[in-house]
Amino acid sequence: MSTTSRPGTPASAAHGPAAQPSALVTPAEAAAFLLTTVGTLAQWRYLRRGPAYIKVGRSVAYRLSDLLDYVEQTRVSHNGAAA
Repeated sequence: MSTTSRPGTPASAAHGPAAQPSALVTPAEAAAFLLTTVGTLAQWRYLRRGPAYIKVGRSVAYRLSDLLDYVEQTRVSHNGAAA
């Protein structure tokens, strides 16, 4: 990870080609972004929950735009209703 990225932001999302929403990030980068673990992401995939992901063979990747969409979908407003 780059030391110049913000906490919770995948290093590849801080600069370069991955700054584009269609950029792919690893499960480790996605877990850091979502403040969870790689194991939790694996469990969510098994349960068909969590953010959308891409699978090529046995490899898993997440689009940065899908992670951002997931964060917005799970946002809760101050009055307790989903935003």
